[in-house]
Amino acid sequence: MLVWHRRARKTTTALTELIKQALYRVGVYWHIFPTYSEAKDAVWREPTMLFRILPAELISRTNEQELVVYLKNGSIIQLKGSDDPNLLRGAGPVGVVFDEFAQVKPDAWMVIEPVLRANDGWAWFVGTPRGKNHLHQFYLRGQQDHPEWKSWLLKASDSGIIKPEQLEESRKSMKQADFNQEWECEFLEGIGAVFRGVRDIATAVPHKPLDNHVYVVGVDLAKVNDFTVIRVYDRNTNDQVYHDRFNTIEWPFQKKRIKAISDHYNHALCVLDATGLGDPIADDLTRAGVPVEPFKITEQSKKDLIEKLSIWIEQKRIHILNIEEALNEYDNFNYQIGETGRIRYGAPEGFNDDIVVADALACWSLQPLYKETYEKPKTRIQRAREKAWENQRRGGEYDQNWKDWEAIY
Repeated sequence: MLVWHRRARKTTTALTELIKQALYRVGVYWHIFPTYSEAKDAVWREPTMLFRILPAELISRTNEQELVVYLKNGSIIQLKGSDDPNLLRGAGPVGVVFDEFAQVKPDAWMVIEPVLRANDGWAWFVGTPRGKNHLHQFYLRGQQDHPEWKSWLLKASDSGIIKPEQLEESRKSMKQADFNQEWECEFLEGIGAVFRGVRDIATAVPHKPLDNHVYVVGVDLAKVNDFTVIRVYDRNTNDQVYHDRFNTIEWPFQKKRIKAISDHYNHALCVLDATGLGDPIADDLTRAGVPVEPFKITEQSKKDLIEKLSIWIEQKRIHILNIEEALNEYDNFNYQIGETGRIRYGAPEGFNDDIVVADALACWSLQPLYKETYEKPKTRIQRAREKAWENQRRGGEYDQNWKDWEAIY
């Protein structure tokens, strides 16, 4: 684990190690970035990177479309993106570098780890902090005297790579928290995050429908590239009770699946993303007898959805199931501020936000629990007593009649 500050030559160092290992041991070696396009721009097209470090006389041939370099000794070096971790299956790398690991999908490591163990391989993880996400978790693992893991942290104030006067100018132009994160490699809670305290509310337990309980279903629709997500909440407790996530399933089967879940949970209301193709899906479900509340997602309505969900999570008004892929989505979900100052919410390039949106749709239809919103109505005597106390506070006398009443009530 190399947690180094910006411009510390993390990629150059890792790429040099990758090439060196490819020369020592014949095999397949991968350098994985958050997305394929980042890999191409940062390493393949950048003249100071791969083809400057790797001597031309060691290269047998290259394939720019696949971002592959074949070495004369038989090794293969390939640049990859973690856009879809499932595409990392099937090959057998013996060495892997995860670059900008804070933005790489954690599922990518889940796919790669068993392959490396089978091949007696190795992995490097390099990056700069981005809140307390999986990069932070892996860094801590390397700080615990683990036999397989080791981590190093390099601050700009210690490396000497950036001149002190340049760092000082950067400090003046940045928020202190951003400076501490980017240059001093501090893992800061909630920096750049939309949702705080998600793991604190991941305590719900899945269960079957209960008699006399009312449920709501949040549905975010997709067909191929993204995922259709179905999340069911109990209105009586505001706890999540069911989760389903799938893709590459035809629309007729998806509609049957949504109807079956709604019927199972006491004919639950489905709050459904009715944007684009979702509109006719909502109509079809309604004709099939499913109670549907179509929700058109626009830039403004998505902002409203996400902000309510964020507040409710922070205030612990809902509880969700402890599902790792859901927690990862929440970790990666962020916002951008446009040139006009408008905030746009969503997942970074190459990541999904289907689970977050499904939760937000369900949460949109939830109401605060009775005990959170209402106090038991005060009696006439309580109101009169408070009035007497207020009169005394302002210098008047406390009515003797209320002293007598208090003795009784």
